[in-house]
Amino acid sequence: MATIEYDPADELLILRGAGPAVRHPLLAAFTRRNGGALNDDGSLQIPMGPEQLAYLYQTLSRLLAKLAIEIEKGGHVSEALDRVEAEERQFLEFSRKAREIWDAQIDTDAFRQFVAVVDEACPGRTFFRKQLLSAFHLAFSQNACNFSVPGAGKTSVVYAAYAYLRSLPPEDPKSVDRLLVVGPLSSFKAWEDEFASIFNHKTVSRRLSGGVSTLDRTDHLRGISVNSRSTELTLTTYQTLANMEEEFRTFLIRVAPRAMMVLDEAHYIKSADGLQAAAALRLAPLARARVVLTGTPAPNGYEDLANLFRFIYPTRNITGFPAASLRAMTDGSMPTAIPELKSKIEPFYTRIRKSDLSLPKAEERRVAVPMSADHERIYRSLENRIVPHLRQQMDDPSATVRVRARLIRLRQAAVNPELLLRPLETEDGIFDTGGSGDFNIAELEVADLIRNFSARSDLARLGVCRTLVTDVLANQGKILVWSYFLGNLDLIRRGLGDLAPFIEVLTGATPVAAREDDAAAELGTREDIIDRFHSSTDRAILIANPQAVGESISLHKACRTAIYFDRDFNAGRFIQSKDRIHRYNPAGGEAVTYHHLVTPGTVDQDIDTRLTVKERRLADLVDKDDIPLLTAADDSDLSDLRAILEAYERRKAR
Repeated sequence: MATIEYDPADELLILRGAGPAVRHPLLAAFTRRNGGALNDDGSLQIPMGPEQLAYLYQTLSRLLAKLAIEIEKGGHVSEALDRVEAEERQFLEFSRKAREIWDAQIDTDAFRQFVAVVDEACPGRTFFRKQLLSAFHLAFSQNACNFSVPGAGKTSVVYAAYAYLRSLPPEDPKSVDRLLVVGPLSSFKAWEDEFASIFNHKTVSRRLSGGVSTLDRTDHLRGISVNSRSTELTLTTYQTLANMEEEFRTFLIRVAPRAMMVLDEAHYIKSADGLQAAAALRLAPLARARVVLTGTPAPNGYEDLANLFRFIYPTRNITGFPAASLRAMTDGSMPTAIPELKSKIEPFYTRIRKSDLSLPKAEERRVAVPMSADHERIYRSLENRIVPHLRQQMDDPSATVRVRARLIRLRQAAVNPELLLRPLETEDGIFDTGGSGDFNIAELEVADLIRNFSARSDLARLGVCRTLVTDVLANQGKILVWSYFLGNLDLIRRGLGDLAPFIEVLTGATPVAAREDDAAAELGTREDIIDRFHSSTDRAILIANPQAVGESISLHKACRTAIYFDRDFNAGRFIQSKDRIHRYNPAGGEAVTYHHLVTPGTVDQDIDTRLTVKERRLADLVDKDDIPLLTAADDSDLSDLRAILEAYERRKAR
């Protein structure tokens, strides 16, 4: 007869009297997986807090039963299990109430009191009902995920909940007094601006990133610098959090023990074995309140959810499934488990859909762009050379780089042949093909046409764009122009430069202010450019590439028209770029217009067709499913290639 004991002082589960079975591979694996050890006296001990006891006790009991070992409960186990079970019942009741907050159209005294506190604390913002319910859910839960779509005001919801929790007396276990926000560098300004807008005053904030000296970061996190203890809003990146984990531990224990920790764009921690995710998860228990924000909680599959819910409740298995089962749900081999998964996580998140936002009308206008005779010859020559190669290599995994490089060249030939003379570009800059993906322009029969092609004078697309911009500026004053090719951005700037006194370009190379005083001190930072675009009282043109400006930037209060000079097949990035000007605005908003420049009979038209299909599928997923699985939107390279080949064959047949 074996005995299972629990030592509450040292938080150890101890197995005695199991004899030789302690060395059985199954029991050894269980012990090793949970950080336990085999003692010299033949007993096993496994470290665990009381919140883990019930789960691991049951697992160990089942394992010993398989080995035909009878067990009895030893010292402290029964009372510890009783206490854990009572806490579990309380947590389940709490979870039920949390879910009811979101599901029910509540009008309770507690909700009315919450709204009153928020109204007084947030004079600069009028929240709509779904935002208030989401904020109340967060304030009640203290730890929650917000999976609302981009533009739904997730930052505002956090500030509303924070305002309420900050109003509680310090001795209240729910009270918080400062925020630690972890997110991409581009999100810092949005958090600072939104704070000032909602509370009608600026707060003491501190940006901690690679642009700030290690000494300054350390002094702030240790509470040594002058303003560290009075700083209400600390902003940092996931990389800095991982690099300075011990300093952040000190910060959360000694300097900010009542901090609300927010993970913005939390899909950054989806990787199960990533260093940034590991640091965030280890620090999570030290925060008084924990918040996860992302509009795409499961971009690659249900397994992406595990870390998000582990962050808000570090000691509980909220999803209730191991990683292998979550992956099986994604690939379709465990479809019946998906409703159970969603039921388990429902109490712990809120999600505002696009249909909840009453957004202004958005109009899509396709503008046909012709090609000159020389441009047509260049494109058809490359198309006839490239597309047959795509057909031959599309099913060859070793040809992925080659196929991708050729597809980029085909897109360039359609929108601007001048780009063919430049190194290959991708969304991340220069594309390294390893010498196997590109081709020698000199070998082409149209090589001289390419060398002599001048985009400024020969590219009809630039002229069409210029006409559109002129018309929009005359009526609205501001416009946003998107291009996916870096080589087009300067062309557009030079081609439109005389139309407005303000014309700026935003790319991945545009610096983001690392310190809170950078935006004011350095002309040319991303924050400075966006501020000047918003505040300009004259005509203004902003030119950007979606790869660099897709996240954490709102332009809807300044601009309501965008032109897409060119696009790629990535539907998620395309939708995200559109959301920069089509977002919830408490003051209302005018209709938004998108102009898509499209050259018929080319890959440019194929992209337009595919994006239309994929955007519709994504929109249906996002608005109909609580946890949209974006892999179901068929955004695959193979599907795009098939569409190109089919369109090419139709053109050849005519």
